[in-house]
Amino acid sequence: MSLEWLLMPLVLGLIYWWDTSAAKDRARSTAKYQCEQQDVQLLDDTVALKKTRLKRDNKGHISPLRQFTFEFSSDGEQRTQGELHLLGKKVIHLHLEAHRIH
Repeated sequence: MSLEWLLMPLVLGLIYWWDTSAAKDRARSTAKYQCEQQDVQLLDDTVALKKTRLKRDNKGHISPLRQFTFEFSSDGEQRTQGELHLLGKKVIHLHLEAHRIH
């Protein structure tokens, strides 16, 4: 077996890791911006990758669809869930659950 075939999974794994890290950074900054707009606090300043799959975009290209979850609080005591979906690099869904407004 040649060296190229042995290195291929490593290279593909690194590309996937790098792309997922960039998507997570984008999701975190988008969630943080949305929380600031809604006057709530993004808890732990983080998002968690919930699910990844492939999906076609509106141009017919296959792109990774990544679903992230995060928690926010409007009063500093109660944790509330939020969800964000990225198709490739585009945010296609952002939802904050119902929460108290102070």
